Amino acid sequence: MSDPITEGDLLAYVDDQLDPARRIEVEEHLAREPEAAARIMADLKDRDTLRLIHADPLPRPAEAMIGAAVRVERVLGWQEFSLTLRRIAAVVALIGFGWVAHGQVGLGITDSEASPKPPAFVEDALHSHETALVRARMVSQPEVAAYDSAEILTETGIRLPALPEGWRVQDAQVFPSRDGHSVEITADAEDLGRVSLFAAHVPVFNVITPTLARFESTKAVYWQTGQLAYALTGTGSDNALERAAVRLSRTLQ
Repeated sequence: MSDPITEGDLLAYVDDQLDPARRIEVEEHLAREPEAAARIMADLKDRDTLRLIHADPLPRPAEAMIGAAVRVERVLGWQEFSLTLRRIAAVVALIGFGWVAHGQVGLGITDSEASPKPPAFVEDALHSHETALVRARMVSQPEVAAYDSAEILTETGIRLPALPEGWRVQDAQVFPSRDGHSVEITADAEDLGRVSLFAAHVPVFNVITPTLARFESTKAVYWQTGQLAYALTGTGSDNALERAAVRLSRTLQ
């Protein structure tokens, strides 16, 4: 009788640290536990995304492999379920194929497809941006342009990206957020006008590349690195705001 599957086994599975026999036992466990399988699939996606950031693009999966995955999904009858359950179906299908397909990117559902609504931290970023605009109008609430990134990292655990040389910081504040501390930096960003850079802790590890979200009176480009989330909010053009966010995100790599 094999030993029970522990959380340590699951973590080692994601990190490719198990011998073949133990990997098979873990895969059998995941095939019986859809919720655990979905979580491990998300962890595997995060691992592969991090690898892709520092690697050459992978080739497109073979058409035969894609067709096989689609046929398995149809046989299981899960195409009418939510996209979350489709991720579970993908896990089971990959286990059935001996995880051959897992090494190829493109068979899963991406976050942008499964969750078109921006993450919760973007709402916090909008609120912080609105608060910064209110502070800018109030004589009794002077703005504080000076800030120390190293001190902020020490006190809050939040790493701030390096701002472009042409940006003039107007205010820097530490705010509470739903998952701990957050930091709001307001700056005059040349052709972008006034923007707010929001950074905060989030409870779930993820990697999100800069993604644009539009709202009634403003727009934000958000991204996530591990358990730190960021959002650049302003009213500049979509392309300019996205370029600025990508530039900021690269200073964190």
